[in-house]
Amino acid sequence: MYYRMVIEGGHLGAGKATEMVRYFRSDDPVDLFSTAARMPRAKGKTFGTGVKLIERITREQFEEGISRNRIDPYLRRRKESRKKRKKSDVLFH
Repeated sequence: MYYRMVIEGGHLGAGKATEMVRYFRSDDPVDLFSTAARMPRAKGKTFGTGVKLIERITREQFEEGISRNRIDPYLRRRKESRKKRKKSDVLFH
């Protein structure tokens, strides 16, 4: 089964957040909820309050969503910044 999840996240300060849409394939929505609650950048990890919506979708919607996530600059930011950073750029104090 395929799911679309809306998760509140971001390190924007207390009371401030952005909604992230993620796409998952899972057999059990309860396991999916616990996985989403522990995701990086998700708010409310302790009680899972950052998960706003879990919706069952079709395979076509899943594939379309995955392709959109691949080009989302917010989701790709960390991976690309690692590639640009060199060892000589890291300072140790």
